[in-house]
Amino acid sequence: MNWKTHLVLLFARMQKPISIDANVDVAALRKKSESASRLGRFLFDRKVSVKTTYDTIANGVPVRVYKNSDEKNQRIIVFYHGGGFVLYDVSSHDNCCRKLCKMNNSIVVSVDYRLAPEHTFPAAHEDAYTALKWVYENAEQLGGNANDMVVAGDSAGGNLAACMAHRFRKEGIPLKAQILVYPWIDGKLKNPSIERNAEGYLLEKRTMFWFQQQYTPRPEDHCVPEVSPCYEKEFTGLAPAYILTAEYDPLIDDGVNYFNQLQRAGVDGDFKCYTELFHGFFNVPGVSSMAKQSYTDIQKFLAKV
Repeated sequence: MNWKTHLVLLFARMQKPISIDANVDVAALRKKSESASRLGRFLFDRKVSVKTTYDTIANGVPVRVYKNSDEKNQRIIVFYHGGGFVLYDVSSHDNCCRKLCKMNNSIVVSVDYRLAPEHTFPAAHEDAYTALKWVYENAEQLGGNANDMVVAGDSAGGNLAACMAHRFRKEGIPLKAQILVYPWIDGKLKNPSIERNAEGYLLEKRTMFWFQQQYTPRPEDHCVPEVSPCYEKEFTGLAPAYILTAEYDPLIDDGVNYFNQLQRAGVDGDFKCYTELFHGFFNVPGVSSMAKQSYTDIQKFLAKV
């Protein structure tokens, strides 16, 4: 790892860990997490300018729209932010969406879905679907093409993007692609990498189980397909997928296993593990050349579909 990567991890280790405690002050935790994230972006990212951004409401769900052109019939990327279904919002991932917008000459719609524990499953899932369906039905007014839509997200947002790809496939609505950045795919948290990368790499095992308790307090929900898309029965016909993972990520096995499931079903796609990186690198691409490369790799993949 380079010095920037080590610095981010050192800063993370200095933070008080999340305790699995019913008395956690979630509002204070969100404030602290966003402050840390903002500092990371300040140190290791540079704000990207796009022509237009505005907030609007998609059938009751807040969204932020990014456009870098007034052209009609543009591709639309619907983006879901990460944060364990508990943390962050459209502002925390603002620059991610700006990059995706500018580099792919696409409209980006970032979804501000409801968070746990105030809103447990299926709130985030339903908000993700409501916003996606609104984008599909209003694509022309947005300046986009309803037949050229992509779902994307990181971590918990990668989960929502994968789930939306399944839901649209079931409805017979085609998507061009799904971009899953170190996605949380298996709600049971049983993959070996959870133990292998349990501590020391920004996202830790105990934090993940705390997130799990907030979003899905009922254990029987951990393996329903709307929480864990790996337990869907049918994968044939899903949109092409690009799955990005990080070497030092508790969720790396989620990405590997899900890509293998898609491949066995004949779904087109690519997979890449970004070496010497950790969960969260997508939000601080300045930490390494590999982190920056992830955006270029997405651009190349989307150019093919």
